[in-house]
Amino acid sequence: MERTYFDANASAPPVPEAVEAVRRAMDEDWANPTSTHREGQRARHRLEEARRSIAEGLGVAPAELIFCSGATEALHLLIRGLRPALGDRPAAVFPGEHSACLNPLNDWSAVSWRRQPPEGCATVIQMAASNETGIRYPMPQIDGALRLRDCAQAWGKVPLDLESCDAAVFSGHKMGGPRGVGLLWMRPGLPWESPMEGPQERRRRGGTEDLPAILGLAAAARRIPERLAANVALAPLRDAFEAEVLSWDPGFEGIGRGQDRLPNTSALLLRGHSGEAVQMALDMAGFAVSTGSACHSGSVKPSHAILSLGYSEPEARSVVRISMLPGTTEGQVARLVAALRTILRR
Repeated sequence: MERTYFDANASAPPVPEAVEAVRRAMDEDWANPTSTHREGQRARHRLEEARRSIAEGLGVAPAELIFCSGATEALHLLIRGLRPALGDRPAAVFPGEHSACLNPLNDWSAVSWRRQPPEGCATVIQMAASNETGIRYPMPQIDGALRLRDCAQAWGKVPLDLESCDAAVFSGHKMGGPRGVGLLWMRPGLPWESPMEGPQERRRRGGTEDLPAILGLAAAARRIPERLAANVALAPLRDAFEAEVLSWDPGFEGIGRGQDRLPNTSALLLRGHSGEAVQMALDMAGFAVSTGSACHSGSVKPSHAILSLGYSEPEARSVVRISMLPGTTEGQVARLVAALRTILRR
């Protein structure tokens, strides 16, 4: 059976250049970048080359980047590192944030879950784009507040403006890089203390750097300009797909339709249907899609991100997310439409 992948927001396949960079590094650059011998210093040179290359693409200084195992670790490093200075002052976290952002805030004492920031807000956290709905969010500008940005889902899909924030995190495996690598960027002068012990990354993160993954990330990052163009080209395809599906039933809805969204993402609210059942049926038919639910300890719960938009639990359970890869074709979408129509009629 031919299979077609429509779950790019969960993970995207690495670009060939990233695969080759990882392969070559595993063969040639396996030494520890912290070691002082010639092999270690060769690895250190390759590491810093990758840092400079990625920093140039982001428009930041190389020394401002910290390599991490992914966006989740980067968020934990960032938020836990700011806790001593800011954790007892008001913070605003907007609805729908990823659990990787919410969990490290459990140690903070004055977190507001409202859309409007609290009086005297010292920290504001906002994802650049929702992984579940694709809705893009501007960074609130609050006088005197530190602005933290989760760019994991937006990097490689839409242009990013880091001038609007003071720190940001990035994920590798959603933009054509390998899994197990991400970035934390911080402006100089933030009241941040590393919550980890270790000499690596200028004593900001402990643990030997995963050089093959980092070199793969740098290779993928060099492809971002063309990846952005390929993602922009998906918007008309996404809109036509939504228009067709929504014409089948007046109870169906495209979450965020008409708003500024990632060009590849469609969150379909299929009232009267189980999103999980539809996802499983599509999988059997050869299509990889996702739902609007999050799995916790083996039990499927309604997505807090969907609930935060004002939808009910039954509505949240009816969501199916379609997220296209760059290069998705009209023929692939047409086959998805046919399969989805058959499943919903059943």
